[in-house]
Amino acid sequence: MLTPHMPVQRHVGDQPVPLSSAAVDAIGIVMPTTTDVPVVLPAIHEQAILTFLFRHGAAKHRAMQMFKRKVLYLGGFDPRGARFYHALCAEQVKRLDNPPSVSTRRRIDGDVRWEVTAHDGSFQTSHEFLVWDDLVRRHWVKGPKALIVNTLRAYANFSRLIDWRAARVVPRGSKITLFYPGASMFLLPILVTLLLGALLAIVLPVVIALPVAMAIAIALTPPVMQRLHSKWLLRFIIFNDLVAREATDPALATRLSRFVDRVEAALDEEEWDEVLFVTHSNGSILAMPVMADLLDRRAGQLPGHFTLVTLGSTIQLVALRRDAAAFRAVLKRVAAWRFRWLDIGSLTDGACIPLVDPCNGTGVERPPGIVQFSPRWFRYSDPAAYARRRFDKYDIHFDYLRRLDKPSALDYVGITCGGRPLPASMAAFQAENAPESGNEQGGSAHV
Repeated sequence: MLTPHMPVQRHVGDQPVPLSSAAVDAIGIVMPTTTDVPVVLPAIHEQAILTFLFRHGAAKHRAMQMFKRKVLYLGGFDPRGARFYHALCAEQVKRLDNPPSVSTRRRIDGDVRWEVTAHDGSFQTSHEFLVWDDLVRRHWVKGPKALIVNTLRAYANFSRLIDWRAARVVPRGSKITLFYPGASMFLLPILVTLLLGALLAIVLPVVIALPVAMAIAIALTPPVMQRLHSKWLLRFIIFNDLVAREATDPALATRLSRFVDRVEAALDEEEWDEVLFVTHSNGSILAMPVMADLLDRRAGQLPGHFTLVTLGSTIQLVALRRDAAAFRAVLKRVAAWRFRWLDIGSLTDGACIPLVDPCNGTGVERPPGIVQFSPRWFRYSDPAAYARRRFDKYDIHFDYLRRLDKPSALDYVGITCGGRPLPASMAAFQAENAPESGNEQGGSAHV
């Protein structure tokens, strides 16, 4: 028979052992089977209250509170800072059915933060913009002469040092985007000079026609490059040539170390139900040393509520360089551990290298936790709008951060500014597109 002060073993969440004449409450207290119900109930009363408040009450309290998410955002090679991305966030949340509020941004410890909060208190996202736009501007090549010299060096390096055999799996659009900025700078004026010079030579002497044609070609080239966003792409290519050669400003390594501290601090903060480390474009390349150091610090063990999200990834641009030994070593460290990694890339976006194993060509096994999806923008866009947008290769590269004409379970505003956890959003996206699936690689790989 039980005594009134018999110790009680508490296992919150376990199935209770049923009594012969009464059931133990959902507190989850495990008691020996007995028929002496009058003794059992007084015996468990005090322990039940303490157990519920100490072990189960906190979880109940959290369940009644909002879902809390931490987003650490590492952007691409973009000199625009947090102001632009904060404004973009405020603009995009208006497309939600019940738009949450967006706080003002504030600078804390070198980075910029703001909150997105549901009006009914069901969820809140703390956005932390990891600042490196000042270093982008430091690496931003200025002046036509410097741009030409650095472009020639970068193209020479990429042309001779890329593993072209491994690059066969890179989509054609990505290869075109790599080379058309250089073509617009060097080949366009030559072609215009020759064609226009031939036409002018019909009515003018050649010695006059060619200089006139050359002057017109030189005048036309900058606006054409501006329209094609060639100058931005050239600077992007130049920067990643520096990354491959380990020739970036030393301040970048220091900054990335600070980003490791910030991600690790978020993982150690108990208030978050979900922690997302989100990168866009060139940020995916910089995320690799961040993740490698984070995994080293934590012996390869990351909690289940953490996800690395890479949007419009360009990792292969550096990984395919045979001289990028340091970066390949970083990839090997990242790929050695299993953690949730969501990689989203579209074949219509030539500024990324989508749906390709990030370790392709490096001799490193595919990361075990990676799942790759195409955003399937055509499905979530008005057909006419999609036809227009796909030809603007610069603007479409930022569609990863927008909600289009129809909501997608995996659009950025939904996964960062909504109340649904990311694994549920991934499952919902797969369900939405399941009837048309059939080209999968660790996840859906749709155009």
